[in-house]
Amino acid sequence: MNERRQRRIESLLKERIAEIVDRDLADPRRGLVTITRVKVDKDLQVCLVFWSALGGGGEQKRNAEVLAGAARFIQHEVAPILRTRTMPRIKFVHDDGIEGALRIDGIMDELRRERAAREPGPDAVPPPDGGPAT
Repeated sequence: MNERRQRRIESLLKERIAEIVDRDLADPRRGLVTITRVKVDKDLQVCLVFWSALGGGGEQKRNAEVLAGAARFIQHEVAPILRTRTMPRIKFVHDDGIEGALRIDGIMDELRRERAAREPGPDAVPPPDGGPAT
C-alpha cells in the first residue's frame, strides 16, 4: 500500500474511532479519553490506536481496560467505512506524549522561577563600587 493511502486510512480511522469512543462507548468507568493518533501497518493487519487521558495511574489503568474490552466493538463499527478487503485488528496503546510534555512544561516553569529568583530584575540598580547587587 502506498504511503499516501496509508495516511488517508489512518486519518479516517482516527476520526471515526474518536467519535465512537466519545459517543458510543457507554461504559461508566471510561474517563475523558482522547485519541491522539493512529498507526496502520502496510498490510492492514494491525491498527495501533494511541490514546491519552488525564488522571493518575488508577484512572489510566481503568481507561486501558475499558478500551481493550471495547476493541472488538469499535473494530466492528469502523469496518464499514474502510472499504478494504480486511479490517485491521485494533490495539489500544497509551500515549505518554502528553504527560511527558506536561512534565517538561512543569520543569521549564520551575527553572524560570529559579532563574528569576537568582537574577536581579530589570529595575535593580547596580551598586556604585561594582560589587554584587543587593
